[in-house]
Amino acid sequence: MRNLFLVVFLLFLFCSTVYGQRVIRVGVYDNYPLAFSDSRGEPKGIFIDILKDIAEKEGWKLVYKTGKADECFQWLEAGEIDVTTESGDYKGRSADIGIAGSGLVSTWARVYAKRESDYTSLLDLGGKRVAVLENSYFINGPYKGFYASIKELDLRCTIVKAKSYKEIFELIDKKKVDAGIVSRIYGDINDYKYDVMQTPVVFSPFRLSFIFRDAAPLEAKVIPIIENHIVSLKRDKSSVYYSSMNNYFKEHKPFEVPIWGYVVLGVVIFIVGQLLLYVNILRRMVAARTADLKRAYANIKSRQQTLSLIYNNASEFIALFQVRKLGSYAVAKLPDWYLKELYLLNKDYPSYKVIGMGLKDLYRKLLKLDDNEINYRYQKMAEAIRSQQQVKYEEGFKMPDGSRGVAESSLIPILDRSKRCTHILYVSRNVTEERKMVEALSESEKRLQMAIEGAREGMWDWDIRTGALHFNDYQFKMLGYEADKFQPKAREFYEMLHPDDRKRTRERLASHLKGETDYYENEYRIKTRSGEWKWLLVHGRVVDRDFNGKAIRAIGTHVDIHESKVTEQALVESQQTLANLMANIPGMVYRSKVDEGFTPLFVSEGSKALFGIPPEQFLNGSIRLSDMIPDEYNAENVKAVEQALAENKQFQIVYPVIIKGEKKWMWEQGRAISPAKDIIEGFVMDITDRRLAQEKIISTIIETEDNERARIAKELHDTLGQKLTTVSLNFNSLKKDISFNNGGLKKLNTGLNYLKEAIRDSREIAHNLMPQSIEDFGYVLSVQSLLADLDAVSDTKFDFYDNLKGDRLPRNTELHLYRITQEAVNNILKYAKATTVSIQLMKYDGEVILTIEDDGVGFDANEKIETGNSFGLKSMQNRVNSLSGSLQIESGRGNGTVIIVEVPYRKELYESKNINS
Repeated sequence: MRNLFLVVFLLFLFCSTVYGQRVIRVGVYDNYPLAFSDSRGEPKGIFIDILKDIAEKEGWKLVYKTGKADECFQWLEAGEIDVTTESGDYKGRSADIGIAGSGLVSTWARVYAKRESDYTSLLDLGGKRVAVLENSYFINGPYKGFYASIKELDLRCTIVKAKSYKEIFELIDKKKVDAGIVSRIYGDINDYKYDVMQTPVVFSPFRLSFIFRDAAPLEAKVIPIIENHIVSLKRDKSSVYYSSMNNYFKEHKPFEVPIWGYVVLGVVIFIVGQLLLYVNILRRMVAARTADLKRAYANIKSRQQTLSLIYNNASEFIALFQVRKLGSYAVAKLPDWYLKELYLLNKDYPSYKVIGMGLKDLYRKLLKLDDNEINYRYQKMAEAIRSQQQVKYEEGFKMPDGSRGVAESSLIPILDRSKRCTHILYVSRNVTEERKMVEALSESEKRLQMAIEGAREGMWDWDIRTGALHFNDYQFKMLGYEADKFQPKAREFYEMLHPDDRKRTRERLASHLKGETDYYENEYRIKTRSGEWKWLLVHGRVVDRDFNGKAIRAIGTHVDIHESKVTEQALVESQQTLANLMANIPGMVYRSKVDEGFTPLFVSEGSKALFGIPPEQFLNGSIRLSDMIPDEYNAENVKAVEQALAENKQFQIVYPVIIKGEKKWMWEQGRAISPAKDIIEGFVMDITDRRLAQEKIISTIIETEDNERARIAKELHDTLGQKLTTVSLNFNSLKKDISFNNGGLKKLNTGLNYLKEAIRDSREIAHNLMPQSIEDFGYVLSVQSLLADLDAVSDTKFDFYDNLKGDRLPRNTELHLYRITQEAVNNILKYAKATTVSIQLMKYDGEVILTIEDDGVGFDANEKIETGNSFGLKSMQNRVNSLSGSLQIESGRGNGTVIIVEVPYRKELYESKNINS
């Protein structure tokens, strides 16, 4: 049994390992030496070696799919493979393809040419036949590609398109083209096979790495792992990265005999066959001389490149001007970086147009110098030409971007053999920062001198070995002594200190003398000549030590801080008094920033009694006052505060807060205290009792009003209505008993009709004042009856929905909600021009929500409420307040209106009241 369990456990581990192994699909195409398939079809190359090393470390399984380059990129875009190698000729093919951030191999395009060619830049290819690879990124790249470069340089050359780099080398080897553009990697490995030469002309550099499909899950999980491994492999000189690079890039090429070898061989042959091959010996001597000249030329070119590098990176600005004649000069040479800045700011002037340009055109058109600056420079040039000596001067300069500065410049005339000046070497050094530093140092020295004269500080110099103290005049005056009558030692001065300050002073001074602190700083009280204690602030430091590091001299200052210290103590006492007062105020005092969350800077202890929250929780941001305020009140509060700050007025706001499930009402007052209006101070207090009293008053008033309405309605119905009905019956009886002429009968009928209308109007008024259906049937049936009557006489369509399921609400709540509904419906019919109206009454645990929505013309609700011009809205608000609820109106011109009424409701409380009653 135990053996069976062991077998099952091992099988489980094996299956977990097999099925948990990640599979990486790798696309391989002929991209030697980065990735390729050998003669047996196995993937090889630098990228493959690195990927195998990573897969072995991570426990991945690599599955290879071999094809052409175009096929691999199509597979990658279609999601058939996960990763492949990047190629310089396919860089940037698709926006869906991502590139690993860590590059593995750097490459660039290089110009190869026939032997004996002398190409040093792309400009040398003008008018030449140049072989290029079709569809290569080096050729077609939009920024650094060959076509873009020759277009920018305005070059004209004959393009010969080839299908491979091998074909390009063959074309150069057979002299069918003058030059060809080949990838650096392919050229380094294969150029020895052909009669071609490398030129120093390179362009379009970039790094090659792994590429992957952007949208694939591989990007988020595997690519970061690959990039981390690449970084680690590059750091380790013994890693597979360096061994693979050495393996492919340092393969042994066939040995080539250098030129000097042929010379030596020729000399040997000359010695052996000198009598028979004398003529050949002379030819070989000429060949040797030619080789020397070539080496010398190559050495000169190398030095030119070195000098060009030094020239373009020199700290001084160096330029060469050609002298056409006195007063006429042209630009012969400018630094590359300067030409680049000129081109960036003046796209019409590439470098080849600037070189050879007249100097005045450069100054006027590109640098925008005025005539005075140009004439000054031309005078200095004329002076250098006439004197044939170096001229040094200081001038203001202007960069291509318009920035100005000060420079020390030199003009060095270059003379030909006839002592005629052909060129002027211009060397300029930017001394703007040096001038600023000199001016700042001079200003600092002036300020220091003024500070020493006006600082009114006591200066002391302490000879630590002898204990002697030397004071300036103000130090004596500060202590109330005369200079010629008081020369204390260090010990005597220590005895003048207040007893409470001596220990601290001794410890800090000893620490500094030991070298534990850079400066000595302290505050202490010292007894003056009058016997009073005066507060002093002392700064000092050791300025001299002996060869053992022991302090032997210290210098410092004394500042009289007595008044500020007394004021500080008084301020501390005042702050303590203020804190005690605020702690006893029945509310919370605060100071806060005017930002998105009104970040508190100070909260008084009153927050505990007011909210049950200590000030620290408000200050550390763990809770905010706005979190306890309903959202609709938060928006109104922010608007009120911003308006008050804009008008530089005090703000007062009232809002509810929810504390442990209980609703309380707060009153807040504050105003800005900073000129920038970014800091406010205010006071918050609990007005719940006052609010409840106001609501009770409003409720009493409304209840009294409703009672009066009921009384009037009853009087109209029971008294006036009955009497009018009796009168109508009597008149109808009289009509039968008395005969009238036609005129009299018509008048009687008219009177009876008016009497019927009066009876109907009195009933309608009584019903509107106090609908009997509210008392008998409740809110739902009353509203349904009201809407049914309106549907019969109005074009507006009314929809009503509720979830009460036959339950009744408290009588007071039903009456107020009916009055609010009646007021809203009347306003919709009078002003809204609505086609549909939706009324919804929803009962939830703890609250009842009434929603009335129409698609009418709408109105500016804020304007109506703020101006107080709407008696109906005010009446609705009072009824909601009497129910301790909230009223929200959302409307805008042309956007319809939504009225939301929320009132508290407790079913168990209402049912218990009904039972008791």
